Amino acid sequence: MDIYIKQAVLHQFTPDDTELVLSNQLLAITPKIEEYLRKKIERVYSDEAKTGFLANNSPFFEHAKGDLLEGSVQIAQLWKEEFVLSENQKTNDLLFVSYEKNGLEHFAFLRIALRESLVHIADNSESPLMLTQNNLPSAGSAPDEAIIINLQSGKYHLIEKRIKYNGAFLNYFSDNLLQEKPTISAKKSIQAVEKTAQKIADNFQQGDFQFQSKVKSAIFHHLEEDGELSPEKLANDLFDQNLTARLSFVDQLKDVVPETIRFDEIDTSRQLKKFENQKLSLSNGIELIVPNNIYQDAESVEFIQNDNGTYSILIKNIEDIKNQ
Repeated sequence: MDIYIKQAVLHQFTPDDTELVLSNQLLAITPKIEEYLRKKIERVYSDEAKTGFLANNSPFFEHAKGDLLEGSVQIAQLWKEEFVLSENQKTNDLLFVSYEKNGLEHFAFLRIALRESLVHIADNSESPLMLTQNNLPSAGSAPDEAIIINLQSGKYHLIEKRIKYNGAFLNYFSDNLLQEKPTISAKKSIQAVEKTAQKIADNFQQGDFQFQSKVKSAIFHHLEEDGELSPEKLANDLFDQNLTARLSFVDQLKDVVPETIRFDEIDTSRQLKKFENQKLSLSNGIELIVPNNIYQDAESVEFIQNDNGTYSILIKNIEDIKNQ
């Protein structure tokens, strides 16, 4: 991923007095800080991000498109007004970043909750371990919340956490700060595909382990071949012999996932890894991990249903066996 960090601003929110500690200057970007910011931004392009497009007249978008220092102060203040309602508050660093991705201007807002950590004080022999505050998490971890915006198209990727207020959980970032209804994340969309497919299969008495394996194989195939998941194509694969089931699957899935699940700018490797193998747990304690291409090959694996209702699994043409 080609990301070039241009400018950054760091503000801080402290829960003790629910105030912002605002910076009046840009952050000096050293190589280590550049690497930290870049890795944090890369983690936002994930299957857990919600997506959408901001209108040109969106107040949040207007602040993001302007001067980074001035816009960061305005957004931080708007954010605080919404976040201060949260019942579980911690000290947070608010990082605002101007960067280029593949030559296009982007804006990022990263909320990072600070941690307590033990450090070793070398010159203190009696108490060498000391608890320190305001420690940033590692670069490889995802931000607690974040939004990144393509300043040309207005497309955004959003990772948000609900806050608890008066016993209710609120999507304060998208509902109040952005005033947007983003599409659900690719990860949750795929979970909806699995849940809906299983529900339809159960209604038509098809919901056995072989159908569950069929769902995984179909998801893996379409991700690998198309880089997206179409409800209609999945329906054709999963319920090819039953028109009513196909129509029911598409209709019910669109209540949750109204459009094709696309992975634009999102790395599909996590989902491909999740679905690349069939993992079977047998009643006798045996567990099998079978790659999809072998699972679907009758010359390699055969599932036999016996007259008494039990199953037998025949694994064929094994050239070598190693004990690991």
